Amino acid sequence: MDEGRKSLTRFGARLRSARLQRGLSQKDLACPGVSMSYVSRLESGERVPSPAVVARLAEALDVDPSELTADEDRTAVQDEALAWCEALLAYHDGDFVTTVDLLAAVGKRPDEEMFGWCVRWTRLAVLARQRDHEGLLLAAVELRKSWSPGPAVDALVEILRASSLRRLARTAESVKAAAEAVELSRGDGDRVRRVHTRALISLCAELAAAGRLADAEQIVDQLSARLPELGRERLAISTWWVRAKVADRLGDRTEAAHCIREAVTMLDDFDGDPEYRCRVRLAGASIGLRTPGAHLGEIAALLDAVEAAVAALHRQDDLLAHVRALRADVALREGEVGRARELAEGAVATGLLDAEQQLRCHLLLVRAADEVDPDGGTDARAALAALLEHINPEAVDPLLWRDVARIALRKH
Repeated sequence: MDEGRKSLTRFGARLRSARLQRGLSQKDLACPGVSMSYVSRLESGERVPSPAVVARLAEALDVDPSELTADEDRTAVQDEALAWCEALLAYHDGDFVTTVDLLAAVGKRPDEEMFGWCVRWTRLAVLARQRDHEGLLLAAVELRKSWSPGPAVDALVEILRASSLRRLARTAESVKAAAEAVELSRGDGDRVRRVHTRALISLCAELAAAGRLADAEQIVDQLSARLPELGRERLAISTWWVRAKVADRLGDRTEAAHCIREAVTMLDDFDGDPEYRCRVRLAGASIGLRTPGAHLGEIAALLDAVEAAVAALHRQDDLLAHVRALRADVALREGEVGRARELAEGAVATGLLDAEQQLRCHLLLVRAADEVDPDGGTDARAALAALLEHINPEAVDPLLWRDVARIALRKH
């Protein structure tokens, strides 16, 4: 690429990054002499802006024109920032060798701006690890308003925001944040492409959680095309996992079981983040229970592995609550009604299950009550009805709603 073309591409990237940081659309930048389509061509590097156009755009964005036209090639700056991000993510995953190698490649720039940004990003990563979702959202706003090494780095911030927003039940916002991460991470370079893959995984998960399955399927197709280049690393595991989530939501239990089995198998070559390993195995057990001809022995083995791993972790009571809920399902299938009720009631009592897990437990308690006394189960049904008042139907497995309806019809 010649220098002129590179300059245009850099201008377009800066313009798009500045626009997205302020939550503006291309239409918002349109003004006399600058149409929305012209803004689009500028961002794609197809047009050369005049000084007057640069001035108008800078005024609309409330930035100094030099921020859009600086001659410095910031690719190296963004690459170093991404190396810092990847180092912390590798540390989070327990991959200390990669962490040390990546940290050796950063810290060579004396810029105060880069140092300040690194500190703010580190704080954000720690808040994510602590599950301080409200704190993370506030820190993310501060980070996005400050100096940025580049749009792909901003995309990583949006990925963390999307996860926290979903856990705070702000589903529409979580989808928007993940979609913005996808847009911000479009670009060249291996590190940028990895961020784009992360963003696609995030968007697919958020769309599935929001019940937007047709949109999620389109993202699955894009991710599937990238699997060969991902090997057996964490991004590959997450890709198989999110494919399983979408197939499960669509009711294709066989495909869901195949995908999550691939993810679980890859854990044999992944020595990182034990919490992540536990959550993948729990997904394997959960989907396995919903698969025709479920192998209860394999599911019990997955739950045993999770319990053994959790013993070495701290503050992971939510994992144990999920294990207890799944063991309740296994117990009921094996005819141990009393034990199933005890496990399900204990899981619900923790208050640590998500909405769908709670719904499955309450449904199991109704089924267990019916096993004991077909004319009983009044209390269990009342608890299930009370829970339904507080659950967003779009965020729950459609086939689970069918089971709830069957329970209601059976009573009447």
